[in-house]
Order: sequence, then structure tokens, then C-alpha cells
Amino acid sequence: MSENKIEQKQKSERLNLFWLCSQTGRKQPAGVAFFNEEQGDYRLKIDVMPDDKTLFLKAVSASDDVTYYRVEAAVKKAGRVVHRAEVGSGYAKKDDPAIYMDIGPFSRTLVLEQRQV
Repeated sequence: MSENKIEQKQKSERLNLFWLCSQTGRKQPAGVAFFNEEQGDYRLKIDVMPDDKTLFLKAVSASDDVTYYRVEAAVKKAGRVVHRAEVGSGYAKKDDPAIYMDIGPFSRTLVLEQRQV
């Protein structure tokens, strides 16, 4: 029975992340993101962070034209996730498929492309 559940579970689409320089508009590859339908959030794998450091992007509110997001880091104790701490914020405009994020110490904006180009 568990094999059927695994087969039915659709593989999450890999979405690209990139850093956007606000001064020059240049883009640098930053990693990948995956949408988790069960949790309703994105799992972010950012190249400059250690493999065991996972960030999550979760929608928190919306208005007519903008959706607002919270960036969270998994806080682990003895190898288990005990809670998530907010480390940044983001937004997406209605007519733009990208989500723009400001994360902690990084001066560049992290962008998630929701549609492959």
C-alpha cells in the first residue's frame, strides 16, 4: 500500500532561485526551490548556505495586487526541528510570476521564479 502512495505522489517541480542586484539589475544563480503542497510552502535550497540549513517560504497575507511571504529557518535541537524562526520577508505582485525576498544579512534580493522561462 505504501508503494502506491509513493507512486501517486507527484514529484515537485524544481524552481530556480537567483540573486538580484538592486543597483545593476544583474542576476546570479542562487539555488533551487520546491513547492510542498501538503504544507503549502516552498523549501529553499540556497547555494551559499550549508546543506543542513533549510529555509522555507510561506504566504502570510494578500491584498488585491500583492501576496506577502515570510521566510523561515528550521531551528533544530538534537537533530530534530523544534520550530521555525522568521529570517526574512517577501512579496509577489499579481502580474509578476516572481517572488522577491529579503533575507537576513544578504544585501541582494533573492528571487524565486514560479514559472520556467
